[in-house]
Amino acid sequence: MTTMTTEETRALLGKEQLDAAFPIAEANAHARAAIEHAAQAGGETLLRFLMRYTSWNGLFGAGVATLSGKVGRSQGLFLDPEETVPYVADRSVYIASFLFDAARDEFDDSATDHRDTHRCLAQATLKGAIDVLGIDVSSPEWAEMPLWLEAVRGRVATGYGAASADSRDAMFRAMGYHLGSEVLADAEFSMIDQALRRHQPDFVTALENRTVRIVKKDHNAYYWVAIHSGHGGGVEADHFKWAVRGVRVALRYTPEKRRERAREAIYDGFRAFGADHHLFFRHVNDA
Repeated sequence: MTTMTTEETRALLGKEQLDAAFPIAEANAHARAAIEHAAQAGGETLLRFLMRYTSWNGLFGAGVATLSGKVGRSQGLFLDPEETVPYVADRSVYIASFLFDAARDEFDDSATDHRDTHRCLAQATLKGAIDVLGIDVSSPEWAEMPLWLEAVRGRVATGYGAASADSRDAMFRAMGYHLGSEVLADAEFSMIDQALRRHQPDFVTALENRTVRIVKKDHNAYYWVAIHSGHGGGVEADHFKWAVRGVRVALRYTPEKRRERAREAIYDGFRAFGADHHLFFRHVNDA
């Protein structure tokens, strides 16, 4: 088996190639329309959007951890041909380390002193939004999750390979799903930030000046949006870069005769996330 060069993997895996597998610009336009609608409408429509978006988004950290474990334990699949001793040839955990980089912040934000999971930060934003908007959410309709949201939430686990075999095809498909989630999430948060600042500036200011207590810690109510958007920390862009690096390394340690099949599995996973992304934004503002 020969390893691939960096140039060879870039030719197989870049935003241009991913865009050919699934139209990223079209997906971003679809998301932008839904985000703009929620931001312009404000009130209950905006709160419903935030509830559903934080619910769906909150599953991806666990998905990345699942994928990282799946790759890390597959010691027989990603072997370094320059090593003659099998016990020192596996590179599965090395590959998984790049994928897991996206999970590190999800489980403990690196920019804060506390154990701030991104789920806690999202809940602080949501709780702050409820207070600022002054909406009574005690009625059963607010607690009920629509069937389409239950379905798309369930597909996150499937997309990240939770129920699939520890096969090379399944892992590369899950990596493709992960790439889709990172590249589109980077744009989503920037769109949310822009739309809120344009249509709901007082709402943004109120959240920026508010702290919300979650798990006995005080959190800024707008921090979750700010760090994920390109105007704040842009953590999703960083996550995408590390994810791409991990997939490229995985391809380098894949037998040459199986690389084309692996590439197709990556694109298949990317398209699967694109379909879930479309489903979410098609229905997110449904009453």
